[in-house]
Amino acid sequence: MAMKSSALRAIATPVAQHAQGEVSARRAAQDIDAILASFRLHEVRRYFQQQHWLEESAAATAADEAEPGLKLENVAAHSWHVADAVLVLAPQFDDLNPGRAAMLAILHDKLEMITGDFDPVGPDGRGTRSHAFDPGAAARKQLAEDQAQRIYLNSLPPPARRLQEDLLRELRNASTSESLFVKAVDKLQALAYVYRKKNGEMSLEHLAFSMRYSYKCLVYFPRLSIHYYLLLQRLIALVAERRGASPDDLLNVIVDSFGSYLIGT
Repeated sequence: MAMKSSALRAIATPVAQHAQGEVSARRAAQDIDAILASFRLHEVRRYFQQQHWLEESAAATAADEAEPGLKLENVAAHSWHVADAVLVLAPQFDDLNPGRAAMLAILHDKLEMITGDFDPVGPDGRGTRSHAFDPGAAARKQLAEDQAQRIYLNSLPPPARRLQEDLLRELRNASTSESLFVKAVDKLQALAYVYRKKNGEMSLEHLAFSMRYSYKCLVYFPRLSIHYYLLLQRLIALVAERRGASPDDLLNVIVDSFGSYLIGT
């Protein structure tokens, strides 16, 4: 899956021109701000410096010194952030059921407790040999998830199994508007994490990969286009600032260096 060449031009387009009837540019900016603000919860530790937890608090302080700022994201945190973003974004689309979408979001990566996290970047740093862009690797990932789903569902009591089997089927088949929306928000949240964690300090290759991989957001749910382009423009502007360049100049370098890769040719 690659970006359309028109998408590269769209990145340089003022965000207001991407606005659709459902969402204004101003509202989309508020939404992105809300999604990014939720990362502040990572700074709030439960049990920290409480009685009976002092040894663990000392270890946590040492961990913060070793990895200051936002930590590498675990799957539980990612799933919560996707669900949080769903509750920010879904109410703007009248045909979506926010509650159903939130349940799908909570569950969307649950099978990774068995499979582990799948690396989308892969050994070449571009995703061309991973499930991100390689159909064969994507098929192998699906087979692993099929097996993990059987194991996971068999571990649940019958009422929970019936509910979650239905949700997993809906999500993995992308059979409803809510499931497509959650898949899109999953990619948008990953881009938000890159923006917050990397803080503009990233290689051009990583930026190109992030642009192409997150573009799946629009493949799944095109009505999030203004949110996608706004967040991507913020990321490019931050990377450009760190490099002492303008966003337009940086985007030109990206297109010159990775244009074929971005559009999959």
